Amino acid sequence: MIAYLRLFRADAALIAFFSYLTGAELAGGARLQDVIAAALVTCISTNFIYSFNSWADRGIDAVNKPWRPIPAGRITAEKALRYSLLLLVLAVVYPFFIARTSLTLFLFELLPALGLLYSARPFCFRRHPAFSTPTISLGLITPLMLGCFMNGADHRLWAVFIALFVYCIGVVPLKDIEDAKGDRAFGMRNLYLSWGDRLPLFSFAGLAVDLVWIYAAPMPETLKIVVVAVVTATMSCIGIFRCFQLKPENLYRAVIRTVIVLAVAAGIFFRWE
Repeated sequence: MIAYLRLFRADAALIAFFSYLTGAELAGGARLQDVIAAALVTCISTNFIYSFNSWADRGIDAVNKPWRPIPAGRITAEKALRYSLLLLVLAVVYPFFIARTSLTLFLFELLPALGLLYSARPFCFRRHPAFSTPTISLGLITPLMLGCFMNGADHRLWAVFIALFVYCIGVVPLKDIEDAKGDRAFGMRNLYLSWGDRLPLFSFAGLAVDLVWIYAAPMPETLKIVVVAVVTATMSCIGIFRCFQLKPENLYRAVIRTVIVLAVAAGIFFRWE
């Protein structure tokens, strides 16, 4: 069973879970049913996205991440596929029992759809950065939107969601740094292979654009402070890696860990505000 769970990344699970709860807090306060919904979104919907991708990318992972369950031989590709398809069925079905509006039902169903678009043929957005980056970015902010709209949040929060989407567009390409070796071996398009050490600078510029949007957009001042903190902390990570010439393949994970810490802190802040 542990091998199945390891198809899913722990950092992705934490981000999905706390994003949903943070969204619920933004809408007035997380309750027990929100914890249950966050667990379903994390353990089924988001789990499907990553587990199915683990199966689809098993060959590339054998080069980039040989410790993953399939290339390491802890689970067969056939069993991983069956497990992923079970998660897909559950991800499609359970939202009909808990969604409160047509919008929240759409957002629940969007998650498995994004997983298929990203990893499944004939779509396989994973192979095309112009499609993969917005697909991943939308998948990352959807749990937050669900937490908000499942609790009747007002639509003025769209400015926050746009800011976070732009943030993800700036950060997600950094993942190509750690995937470069396997992508080269399999002839996949990779932004780091195309742009080299300039890639973090492009991400930095995108985050700067996001700061302009956050400054101009109509959103609550408290939220502006939180989002600015996330963006500036990420820019600081990029700056530190550049200044101290740290291994660039560790940059994306450093940003992810920073975001997790800030997301937990934001959730606690809105809980006790």
